[in-house]
Amino acid sequence: MDAHAQTTPPNTAATARPVDPFNVSGIAVDASADSAASARPLALAEGQRRAFTTLLRRLTLPDDAGRLPRPNEAVLNEVVGGFGIDEERASATRYIGKISVQFRADAVRRLLQDSKLPYSETPSRPVLLVPLWQSVAGPKLWEADNPWREAWLKRPDAEGGLVPLSIAPAMANGPSVERLLGSPEELRALARRGGFEDVLVLAATLQQADPGNIRIDIQMQHQGEAAFLDRIETFTATGGTQEETLLTAAIEIARRIETRWKYATVIDLEKQGQLSVAAGFAGLAEWNRLRSALAAVPIVRKVEVLQVSHRDAQILLDFYGETEQLSTALAQRDVSLTLRDGFWVMRSRKP
Repeated sequence: MDAHAQTTPPNTAATARPVDPFNVSGIAVDASADSAASARPLALAEGQRRAFTTLLRRLTLPDDAGRLPRPNEAVLNEVVGGFGIDEERASATRYIGKISVQFRADAVRRLLQDSKLPYSETPSRPVLLVPLWQSVAGPKLWEADNPWREAWLKRPDAEGGLVPLSIAPAMANGPSVERLLGSPEELRALARRGGFEDVLVLAATLQQADPGNIRIDIQMQHQGEAAFLDRIETFTATGGTQEETLLTAAIEIARRIETRWKYATVIDLEKQGQLSVAAGFAGLAEWNRLRSALAAVPIVRKVEVLQVSHRDAQILLDFYGETEQLSTALAQRDVSLTLRDGFWVMRSRKP
């Protein structure tokens, strides 16, 4: 496989990072052979196959899991752009490590389109996630020993997707549980202080703590503009230990959030639309931001500028999917698309 290896430090940050949909990190590799030198290429090849499967699951809908292309050598040679070694160690006959794999976006798109698979590659804006733990011992919200926060921080890197989740850190003077849950404005203020537009409180309540039979109920409260976060269902997690149950719950809830987002932004090549839009702007800088935003939205197929003046422009947009999906995708680039008096109007949300 055509790849360029480089050693990079492991990621331990809990905050949201800019999302590259075509980079898969945190893939564990492990292989044995006559020597560590012989085991290394076996492990790296298997890691790239697993990264490819992780990538396709990230971009496609759960309903299409059985139709995903298989990671044979020819396919991997086409789509893998390079890889990085995040961790590695070896014995006489064994190689163990973690790798990150960078895929070629255009090649992956062609593969999915040829396979007639709807997909999404639009990252959402980062979401602030506040884990609240509740048990008979009392609530834990900002405490350093909050087990629900610890579970979120232990999620494997490879579980990352299109929705960047930033876990609220422990702090000494955070708002009380009563203030946080009783005041939507308190939640919004907490989000704004961190530079977020959306905040999601996940309240995990220990309902049953019998050894080997743990049950935890999880409820969610959202404040912000991301409508897909309003439709995440209440969730009950069960397991043998509290730590195991919480980690499983964190992974499952993150996957549900991802699925909701993908359904809101999926690119279905069989659905195409065209929209005439009046783009308003205060000057050249804002007009350039609008053009850059349109160029960066994957579902926008073509932009035709019909007329432009010093204050506005009339443009024709060809796009995949529905108008609501276009509006959602543009919002992630801080561009609003609204219907006013029967006409579509577009404007940058940044001054």
